[in-house]
Amino acid sequence: MVLRIEKTNVERHAPAEDVCQERAIHPEHMLAVRQNLLPAATALRVAEIFSVLADPTRLQVVYALLSSPTGELCVCDLASGMGRDDTTISHQLRVLRNHKIVSMRKVGRVVYYRLIDEHVRQLVRLGMEHACETGEVGEATVGSVKKEAEVLV
Repeated sequence: MVLRIEKTNVERHAPAEDVCQERAIHPEHMLAVRQNLLPAATALRVAEIFSVLADPTRLQVVYALLSSPTGELCVCDLASGMGRDDTTISHQLRVLRNHKIVSMRKVGRVVYYRLIDEHVRQLVRLGMEHACETGEVGEATVGSVKKEAEVLV
């Protein structure tokens, strides 16, 4: 008979040195965490914003809108400028609109999109700066990313 011992979820996914062996070592720290806990609804909304911006195509769309001289672009100009088809860009814009990142206006048959507020500009700029600081981008692109981040200031 072979006795099989199952490892717990924590043991399977985390190295032993990353897991506390005690339940609460510093009760005052644990209390501070509980008192300053980010509400679940807020955490979910912020996570949704980051997940929407985590898609490279959507991030390129947002950056194009941020870089637009007029602050807005039509689907055709976005798609053509990005070398993508209208359907793909329309889909990405719909996702951004559903998450209240962009708004739209129609002029005849042409639909123009713009960012709803300045917060997304700040998020993208900070993300680009962080990528440069952490070496997340190759050396050849660090200069161009810094230049692009400056455009967003």
